[in-house]
Amino acid sequence: MYLLLLPVALIVLLDEWIKFEALRRLPAEASIAAPYWIEFAIHKNFGLAFDIPFRMGFVVFATIVIGGFLLRIAIKNFKAHPEITFASSLILLGALGNLFDRIVYGFTVDYMIFFSRSAINFSDATIILGVLTLLLVSARKKNVDKISKNATMSSELK
Repeated sequence: MYLLLLPVALIVLLDEWIKFEALRRLPAEASIAAPYWIEFAIHKNFGLAFDIPFRMGFVVFATIVIGGFLLRIAIKNFKAHPEITFASSLILLGALGNLFDRIVYGFTVDYMIFFSRSAINFSDATIILGVLTLLLVSARKKNVDKISKNATMSSELK
């Protein structure tokens, strides 16, 4: 499972190269006259997810704190729950890609615009995939724990 992190890390590195090239070659989002369901243009996100406005210092600080928390979760679950480590690492890798943008450019570079509303990049997609994986793993773990508890209770009754 951990070998899958290597391609993900490469995707985040590719994302940084795409952002660099996008800043040089793509038009600004505002210049799109007749948008399709997906457009490739530059959207400068100065805030958090969904352009929620926050000061840059807070965003960088929060990213580092949350990143430290995710790293702790990944290390803690490395052997016992590798899927949790994998999901946490996905989120962490995506967050590092966006943190790099904030430090280097002063904003996160989004270049895929869906339905003229949602602007994302591959780092965002990596974060979303990590969060979804973490939610699925947590739901599965709760079901397994519930089944295990029921089995223990029924065996005690016998």
